[in-house]
Amino acid sequence: MEIWIPWLATVLFGYFGLVSFYAGVKPYQENEERGFDDAFSYSDGPFAIIGLFFAFVLWGSKKLFSPAVQLIVFRGVALATALFMMGLIYLFWHLYFN
Repeated sequence: MEIWIPWLATVLFGYFGLVSFYAGVKPYQENEERGFDDAFSYSDGPFAIIGLFFAFVLWGSKKLFSPAVQLIVFRGVALATALFMMGLIYLFWHLYFN
């Protein structure tokens, strides 16, 4: 495997992982309406797919859970996404060295 593949994966998935981690630990106001996905609102840019994903998670948490639990569910999904991205980075480097 070429060395540029793990480096590209580190930059790309590391960016998504750090932004997901930020969304998971960011302090939110009590009645903040669409503030959950503000870190992912890139409109029509190349990273709009992650914004769509978190808009879907926000919509799903509003439909399935009570208002008291929505923030906890969103934070959990954001932190799980961050861990998943870090796991992908580890996988690329593990495959490179083995």
